[in-house]
Amino acid sequence: MIARTLLRYPDDYGKELYAHTVLTATEANGTLVDERRGSKENGMSRTLSSMIPVTEGKLMAWWNHEEQETPCLMLTTPPEPQEPVDDLDDYWFNVDGVLRRAMREIETRQYHGVALPYHWPDWGAATFAGMLGAPMQAVDARTFWAASSCPTLGAVLDVGHDEQSRFARTVWEVTRRSVAMSRDHHFVASYPIVGIADTLASLYGTVPLLLAMAEQPGAVHAAMQHLTRLWLREFDRVETIIESAGNQGNMNWMGIWAPGRTCATQEDYSCMISDDMFREFCLPPLVDLIDSLDYAMYHLDGPDAISHVDTLLGIRNLRAIQWIPGAGNEDMRRWYELLRHILSHGKSVQVHARVEEIDELVSAVGPKGLMITNRSVTGEQAEDLLSRYPQDR
Repeated sequence: MIARTLLRYPDDYGKELYAHTVLTATEANGTLVDERRGSKENGMSRTLSSMIPVTEGKLMAWWNHEEQETPCLMLTTPPEPQEPVDDLDDYWFNVDGVLRRAMREIETRQYHGVALPYHWPDWGAATFAGMLGAPMQAVDARTFWAASSCPTLGAVLDVGHDEQSRFARTVWEVTRRSVAMSRDHHFVASYPIVGIADTLASLYGTVPLLLAMAEQPGAVHAAMQHLTRLWLREFDRVETIIESAGNQGNMNWMGIWAPGRTCATQEDYSCMISDDMFREFCLPPLVDLIDSLDYAMYHLDGPDAISHVDTLLGIRNLRAIQWIPGAGNEDMRRWYELLRHILSHGKSVQVHARVEEIDELVSAVGPKGLMITNRSVTGEQAEDLLSRYPQDR
Protein backbone atom coordinates (compact mmCIF):
# COMPACT_ATOMS: atom_id res chain seq x y z
CA MET A 1 0.00 0.00 0.00
CA ILE A 2 1.16 3.52 -0.70
CA ALA A 3 0.58 4.70 2.85
CA ARG A 4 3.05 2.12 4.15
CA THR A 5 5.85 3.65 2.08
CA LEU A 6 5.47 7.34 2.94
CA LEU A 7 8.72 7.65 4.83
CA ARG A 8 9.46 10.28 7.45
CA TYR A 9 12.70 12.23 7.36
CA PRO A 10 14.37 14.20 10.13
CA ASP A 11 14.15 17.96 10.29
CA ASP A 12 17.75 18.55 9.28
CA TYR A 13 17.70 19.28 5.55
CA GLY A 14 21.40 19.83 5.03
CA LYS A 15 23.40 17.98 2.42
CA GLU A 16 22.75 14.56 3.88
CA LEU A 17 21.14 12.28 1.31
CA TYR A 18 18.31 10.53 3.09
CA ALA A 19 17.15 8.53 0.10
CA HIS A 20 20.03 6.05 0.07
CA THR A 21 17.84 3.27 1.45
CA VAL A 22 15.39 2.55 -1.34
CA LEU A 23 12.30 0.39 -1.41
CA THR A 24 11.77 -1.87 -4.39
CA ALA A 25 8.69 -1.33 -6.55
CA THR A 26 7.04 -4.43 -5.11
CA GLU A 27 7.67 -3.30 -1.55
CA ALA A 28 6.46 0.18 -2.28
CA ASN A 29 3.38 -0.30 -4.39
CA GLY A 30 2.88 -3.95 -5.25
CA THR A 31 3.37 -5.61 -8.62
CA LEU A 32 2.00 -3.59 -11.53
CA VAL A 33 0.78 -4.91 -14.87
CA ASP A 34 2.36 -3.60 -18.04
CA GLU A 35 -0.28 -2.18 -20.36
CA ARG A 36 2.22 -0.57 -22.72
CA ARG A 37 0.46 -1.83 -25.82
CA GLY A 38 -2.78 -3.02 -24.28
CA SER A 39 -2.02 -6.61 -25.25
CA LYS A 40 -2.15 -9.50 -22.80
CA GLU A 41 0.43 -11.49 -24.73
CA ASN A 42 3.09 -8.93 -23.84
CA GLY A 43 3.17 -10.48 -20.39
CA MET A 44 5.66 -8.05 -18.81
CA SER A 45 5.23 -6.75 -15.31
CA ARG A 46 5.18 -2.99 -15.44
CA THR A 47 8.55 -2.42 -13.87
CA LEU A 48 11.18 -0.05 -15.19
CA SER A 49 13.69 -2.85 -15.68
CA SER A 50 11.28 -4.58 -18.07
CA MET A 51 10.11 -1.43 -19.85
CA ILE A 52 13.46 0.25 -20.57
CA PRO A 53 14.82 -2.45 -22.93
CA VAL A 54 11.67 -2.07 -25.04
CA THR A 55 12.06 1.70 -25.37
CA GLU A 56 15.82 2.25 -25.19
CA GLY A 57 16.73 1.64 -28.83
CA LYS A 58 14.02 3.90 -30.18
CA LEU A 59 14.83 6.69 -27.74
CA MET A 60 18.56 6.50 -28.44
CA ALA A 61 17.92 6.81 -32.18
CA TRP A 62 15.88 9.92 -31.42
CA TRP A 63 18.46 11.47 -29.08
CA ASN A 64 21.23 10.81 -31.62
CA HIS A 65 19.15 12.03 -34.58
CA GLU A 66 19.61 8.74 -36.38
CA GLU A 67 17.50 7.30 -39.13
CA GLN A 68 14.23 5.73 -37.98
CA GLU A 69 11.39 4.37 -40.09
CA THR A 70 8.73 5.63 -37.71
CA PRO A 71 8.58 8.54 -35.28
CA CYS A 72 8.88 8.07 -31.54
CA LEU A 73 5.40 7.93 -30.04
CA MET A 74 5.08 8.81 -26.37
CA LEU A 75 1.49 7.93 -25.56
CA THR A 76 -0.37 7.55 -22.29
CA THR A 77 -3.97 7.36 -21.28
CA PRO A 78 -5.12 10.11 -18.91
CA PRO A 79 -4.98 9.39 -15.18
CA GLU A 80 -8.04 9.10 -13.01
CA PRO A 81 -9.52 12.51 -12.19
CA GLN A 82 -8.17 14.15 -9.05
CA GLU A 83 -10.40 15.13 -6.19
CA PRO A 84 -11.54 18.78 -6.04
CA VAL A 85 -9.12 21.12 -4.28
CA ASP A 86 -10.70 22.74 -1.24
CA ASP A 87 -7.57 23.85 0.62
CA LEU A 88 -4.68 25.22 -1.44
CA ASP A 89 -2.25 25.19 1.45
CA ASP A 90 -2.94 21.51 2.14
CA TYR A 91 -2.81 20.70 -1.58
CA TRP A 92 0.70 22.09 -2.01
CA PHE A 93 2.31 21.51 1.38
CA ASN A 94 0.82 18.25 2.66
CA VAL A 95 3.59 15.93 1.49
CA ASP A 96 1.56 12.77 2.08
CA GLY A 97 -1.17 14.18 -0.15
CA VAL A 98 1.26 15.31 -2.85
CA LEU A 99 2.77 11.83 -3.04
CA ARG A 100 -0.58 10.04 -2.97
CA ARG A 101 -1.72 12.08 -5.96
CA ALA A 102 1.54 11.45 -7.79
CA MET A 103 1.46 7.70 -7.23
CA ARG A 104 -2.21 7.52 -8.18
CA GLU A 105 -1.49 9.34 -11.43
CA ILE A 106 1.41 7.02 -12.24
CA GLU A 107 -0.57 3.89 -11.50
CA THR A 108 -3.82 4.82 -13.26
CA ARG A 109 -2.19 5.62 -16.60
CA GLN A 110 -1.40 3.15 -19.35
CA TYR A 111 1.99 3.59 -21.02
CA HIS A 112 2.43 3.08 -24.75
CA GLY A 113 5.27 3.52 -27.21
CA VAL A 114 8.29 5.10 -25.53
CA ALA A 115 6.36 6.43 -22.51
CA LEU A 116 7.70 5.49 -19.08
CA PRO A 117 6.20 6.18 -15.63
CA TYR A 118 7.70 9.17 -13.85
CA HIS A 119 7.02 11.73 -11.16
CA TRP A 120 7.88 15.38 -11.66
CA PRO A 121 7.72 17.32 -8.37
CA ASP A 122 6.41 20.56 -9.83
CA TRP A 123 5.57 23.92 -8.25
CA GLY A 124 5.82 25.88 -11.48
CA ALA A 125 8.50 27.82 -13.32
CA ALA A 126 9.32 29.94 -10.26
CA THR A 127 10.27 26.92 -8.14
CA PHE A 128 14.03 27.53 -8.29
CA ALA A 129 13.53 31.17 -7.27
CA GLY A 130 11.57 29.88 -4.29
CA MET A 131 14.42 27.55 -3.42
CA LEU A 132 16.69 30.61 -3.43
CA GLY A 133 14.50 32.46 -0.96
CA ALA A 134 11.86 34.24 -3.04
CA PRO A 135 8.48 34.35 -1.24
CA MET A 136 6.10 31.90 -2.92
CA GLN A 137 2.33 32.16 -3.23
CA ALA A 138 -0.09 29.47 -4.39
CA VAL A 139 -2.61 30.96 -6.83
CA ASP A 140 -4.58 27.80 -7.59
CA ALA A 141 -4.00 24.05 -8.00
CA ARG A 142 -1.86 24.67 -11.10
CA THR A 143 0.02 27.88 -10.37
CA PHE A 144 2.63 29.17 -7.93
CA TRP A 145 4.06 32.70 -8.18
CA ALA A 146 7.30 34.07 -6.77
CA ALA A 147 7.45 37.58 -5.36
CA SER A 148 10.59 39.56 -6.15
CA SER A 149 13.00 39.36 -3.23
CA CYS A 150 16.04 41.29 -4.53
CA PRO A 151 15.70 45.09 -4.71
CA THR A 152 18.98 45.42 -6.63
CA LEU A 153 21.07 43.26 -8.92
CA GLY A 154 23.80 43.46 -6.30
CA ALA A 155 21.46 41.75 -3.86
CA VAL A 156 21.19 38.80 -6.25
CA LEU A 157 24.88 38.12 -5.63
CA ASP A 158 24.05 37.37 -2.00
CA VAL A 159 21.35 34.82 -2.88
CA GLY A 160 22.03 31.20 -1.98
CA HIS A 161 20.23 27.93 -1.45
CA ASP A 162 17.54 28.33 1.21
CA GLU A 163 17.40 25.17 3.29
CA GLN A 164 14.98 26.22 5.99
CA SER A 165 11.96 27.85 4.36
CA ARG A 166 8.74 25.90 4.44
CA PHE A 167 8.66 25.88 0.65
CA ALA A 168 12.20 24.51 0.24
CA ARG A 169 11.67 21.87 2.91
CA THR A 170 8.52 20.69 1.14
CA VAL A 171 10.24 20.43 -2.25
CA TRP A 172 13.10 18.43 -0.77
CA GLU A 173 10.86 16.11 1.22
CA VAL A 174 8.63 15.35 -1.77
CA THR A 175 11.70 14.68 -3.91
CA ARG A 176 13.43 12.44 -1.37
CA ARG A 177 10.34 10.44 -0.49
CA SER A 178 9.41 9.91 -4.13
CA VAL A 179 12.96 8.71 -4.79
CA ALA A 180 12.67 6.32 -1.85
CA MET A 181 9.65 4.69 -3.55
CA SER A 182 11.00 4.82 -7.09
CA ARG A 183 13.29 1.84 -7.56
CA ASP A 184 12.05 -0.19 -10.54
CA HIS A 185 8.67 1.57 -10.21
CA HIS A 186 9.02 5.11 -11.56
CA PHE A 187 11.57 7.73 -12.47
CA VAL A 188 11.81 11.02 -10.63
CA ALA A 189 12.58 14.17 -12.61
CA SER A 190 14.23 17.17 -11.01
CA TYR A 191 11.93 19.86 -9.72
CA PRO A 192 11.78 22.85 -12.14
CA ILE A 193 15.24 24.42 -12.20
CA VAL A 194 14.54 26.72 -15.12
CA GLY A 195 16.47 29.24 -17.19
CA ILE A 196 18.89 31.71 -15.68
CA ALA A 197 17.10 34.79 -17.01
CA ASP A 198 13.76 33.28 -15.95
CA THR A 199 15.09 32.85 -12.43
CA LEU A 200 16.64 36.32 -12.34
CA ALA A 201 13.34 37.84 -13.45
CA SER A 202 11.57 36.06 -10.59
CA LEU A 203 14.10 37.30 -8.04
CA TYR A 204 14.56 40.86 -9.33
CA GLY A 205 11.42 41.54 -11.39
CA THR A 206 10.63 41.18 -15.07
CA VAL A 207 10.40 44.87 -16.00
CA PRO A 208 13.40 45.90 -13.87
CA LEU A 209 15.46 43.20 -15.61
CA LEU A 210 14.42 44.43 -19.05
CA LEU A 211 15.59 47.91 -18.13
CA ALA A 212 18.79 46.64 -16.54
CA MET A 213 19.76 44.72 -19.67
CA ALA A 214 19.87 48.08 -21.44
CA GLU A 215 21.22 50.23 -18.61
CA GLN A 216 23.30 47.91 -16.38
CA PRO A 217 24.58 45.10 -18.61
CA GLY A 218 27.60 44.41 -16.42
CA ALA A 219 25.47 43.94 -13.32
CA VAL A 220 23.10 41.65 -15.24
CA HIS A 221 26.02 39.50 -16.42
CA ALA A 222 27.36 39.22 -12.88
CA ALA A 223 23.96 38.21 -11.49
CA MET A 224 23.45 35.62 -14.22
CA GLN A 225 26.91 34.14 -13.68
CA HIS A 226 26.14 33.77 -9.97
CA LEU A 227 22.81 32.08 -10.69
CA THR A 228 24.48 29.78 -13.21
CA ARG A 229 26.85 28.54 -10.52
CA LEU A 230 23.88 27.95 -8.19
CA TRP A 231 21.97 26.13 -10.97
CA LEU A 232 24.84 23.76 -11.69
CA ARG A 233 25.34 23.01 -8.01
CA GLU A 234 21.63 22.46 -7.36
CA PHE A 235 21.01 20.27 -10.39
CA ASP A 236 23.93 18.04 -9.46
CA ARG A 237 22.63 17.78 -5.91
CA VAL A 238 19.11 16.83 -7.02
CA GLU A 239 20.37 14.33 -9.57
CA THR A 240 22.63 12.70 -6.99
CA ILE A 241 19.59 12.07 -4.80
CA ILE A 242 17.54 10.77 -7.75
CA GLU A 243 20.35 8.47 -8.92
CA SER A 244 20.58 6.93 -5.45
CA ALA A 245 17.46 4.92 -6.33
CA GLY A 246 19.52 2.80 -8.72
CA ASN A 247 17.19 3.04 -11.71
CA GLN A 248 18.79 2.76 -15.14
CA GLY A 249 19.19 6.17 -16.72
CA ASN A 250 17.47 9.46 -15.98
CA MET A 251 14.27 11.32 -16.81
CA ASN A 252 13.73 14.98 -17.69
CA TRP A 253 10.61 16.92 -16.82
CA MET A 254 9.14 16.26 -20.26
CA GLY A 255 9.06 12.56 -19.46
CA ILE A 256 11.82 11.63 -21.90
CA TRP A 257 14.27 8.97 -20.74
CA ALA A 258 18.02 9.12 -21.39
CA PRO A 259 20.89 6.87 -20.28
CA GLY A 260 22.74 9.83 -18.74
CA ARG A 261 21.87 13.12 -17.11
CA THR A 262 19.19 14.99 -18.99
CA CYS A 263 17.31 18.24 -18.59
CA ALA A 264 15.07 20.39 -20.74
CA THR A 265 16.61 23.84 -20.49
CA GLN A 266 14.57 26.95 -21.23
CA GLU A 267 14.43 30.73 -21.28
CA ASP A 268 10.79 31.77 -21.52
CA TYR A 269 11.98 35.29 -20.72
CA SER A 270 13.49 35.33 -24.21
CA CYS A 271 10.09 36.10 -25.72
CA MET A 272 10.57 39.70 -24.55
CA ILE A 273 14.06 40.38 -25.93
CA SER A 274 15.77 40.54 -29.31
CA ASP A 275 18.04 37.79 -30.53
CA ASP A 276 21.03 40.12 -30.08
CA MET A 277 20.15 40.47 -26.39
CA PHE A 278 19.47 36.74 -26.17
CA ARG A 279 22.95 36.06 -27.53
CA GLU A 280 24.53 38.54 -25.14
CA PHE A 281 22.78 37.62 -21.91
CA CYS A 282 21.11 34.21 -22.24
CA LEU A 283 23.34 32.22 -24.56
CA PRO A 284 26.54 32.04 -22.45
CA PRO A 285 24.85 30.59 -19.34
CA LEU A 286 22.65 28.39 -21.51
CA VAL A 287 25.70 26.84 -23.15
CA ASP A 288 27.20 26.25 -19.68
CA LEU A 289 24.08 24.39 -18.59
CA ILE A 290 23.86 22.35 -21.79
CA ASP A 291 27.55 21.42 -21.66
CA SER A 292 27.04 20.06 -18.13
CA LEU A 293 24.43 17.56 -19.38
CA ASP A 294 24.72 14.30 -21.27
CA TYR A 295 21.39 14.69 -23.07
CA ALA A 296 20.23 18.29 -23.31
CA MET A 297 16.97 19.64 -24.73
CA TYR A 298 15.50 23.11 -25.01
CA HIS A 299 11.90 24.06 -24.28
CA LEU A 300 10.90 26.55 -27.02
CA ASP A 301 7.66 28.15 -25.89
CA GLY A 302 5.48 30.27 -28.15
CA PRO A 303 5.77 32.16 -31.46
CA ASP A 304 7.65 35.08 -29.85
CA ALA A 305 10.54 32.72 -29.10
CA ILE A 306 11.02 31.61 -32.71
CA SER A 307 13.42 34.48 -33.39
CA HIS A 308 16.02 32.59 -31.32
CA VAL A 309 15.77 29.28 -33.18
CA ASP A 310 18.86 29.77 -35.36
CA THR A 311 20.90 30.75 -32.31
CA LEU A 312 19.75 27.59 -30.56
CA LEU A 313 20.55 25.46 -33.60
CA GLY A 314 24.16 26.64 -33.34
CA ILE A 315 24.64 25.13 -29.86
CA ARG A 316 26.77 22.07 -30.52
CA ASN A 317 25.73 19.91 -27.56
CA LEU A 318 22.02 20.66 -27.78
CA ARG A 319 20.41 17.47 -29.02
CA ALA A 320 16.71 18.31 -29.28
CA ILE A 321 14.11 21.08 -29.12
CA GLN A 322 10.59 20.81 -27.75
CA TRP A 323 8.19 23.09 -29.61
CA ILE A 324 5.19 24.41 -27.66
CA PRO A 325 3.05 26.67 -29.89
CA GLY A 326 1.09 28.19 -27.02
CA ALA A 327 -2.59 28.84 -26.51
CA GLY A 328 -4.46 29.58 -29.70
CA ASN A 329 -1.62 28.33 -31.91
CA GLU A 330 -2.01 24.59 -31.48
CA ASP A 331 -2.84 23.69 -35.10
CA MET A 332 0.23 21.67 -36.00
CA ARG A 333 -0.07 22.45 -39.73
CA ARG A 334 1.11 25.99 -39.00
CA TRP A 335 4.46 24.72 -37.78
CA TYR A 336 5.61 22.21 -40.39
CA GLU A 337 8.17 24.63 -41.82
CA LEU A 338 9.61 25.38 -38.39
CA LEU A 339 9.91 21.69 -37.54
CA ARG A 340 11.55 20.89 -40.87
CA HIS A 341 14.01 23.73 -40.30
CA ILE A 342 15.01 22.37 -36.88
CA LEU A 343 15.30 18.81 -38.15
CA SER A 344 17.39 19.88 -41.15
CA HIS A 345 20.03 21.21 -38.74
CA GLY A 346 20.51 17.86 -37.05
CA LYS A 347 18.41 18.54 -33.94
CA SER A 348 15.55 16.26 -32.99
CA VAL A 349 12.15 17.70 -32.07
CA GLN A 350 9.35 16.85 -29.67
CA VAL A 351 5.81 18.11 -30.17
CA HIS A 352 2.37 17.48 -28.72
CA ALA A 353 -0.21 16.52 -31.32
CA ARG A 354 -3.83 15.44 -31.40
CA VAL A 355 -4.46 11.91 -32.65
CA GLU A 356 -6.08 13.22 -35.83
CA GLU A 357 -2.99 15.35 -36.62
CA ILE A 358 -0.38 12.62 -36.40
CA ASP A 359 -0.56 11.04 -39.87
CA GLU A 360 -0.30 14.37 -41.71
CA LEU A 361 2.46 15.56 -39.35
CA VAL A 362 4.60 12.48 -40.02
CA SER A 363 4.00 12.78 -43.76
CA ALA A 364 4.92 16.49 -43.73
CA VAL A 365 8.14 16.42 -41.70
CA GLY A 366 9.25 12.78 -41.85
CA PRO A 367 9.99 10.32 -39.04
CA LYS A 368 13.69 11.04 -38.49
CA GLY A 369 14.23 12.94 -35.25
CA LEU A 370 10.50 13.31 -34.60
CA MET A 371 8.87 12.53 -31.25
CA ILE A 372 5.11 12.96 -30.87
CA THR A 373 3.56 13.12 -27.42
CA ASN A 374 -0.08 12.66 -26.48
CA ARG A 375 -1.04 12.04 -22.85
CA SER A 376 -4.77 11.62 -23.34
CA VAL A 377 -5.18 8.79 -25.85
CA THR A 378 -7.46 5.82 -25.32
CA GLY A 379 -5.99 2.34 -25.30
CA GLU A 380 -7.66 1.66 -28.66
CA GLN A 381 -6.16 4.80 -30.21
CA ALA A 382 -2.72 3.84 -28.95
CA GLU A 383 -3.01 0.34 -30.40
CA ASP A 384 -4.07 1.74 -33.75
CA LEU A 385 -1.21 4.25 -33.87
CA LEU A 386 1.38 1.66 -32.86
CA SER A 387 0.12 -0.77 -35.50
CA ARG A 388 0.94 1.90 -38.11
CA TYR A 389 4.06 3.26 -36.44
CA PRO A 390 5.81 0.32 -34.74
CA GLN A 391 8.40 1.41 -32.22
CA ASP A 392 10.97 -1.25 -33.09
CA ARG A 393 11.98 0.47 -36.34
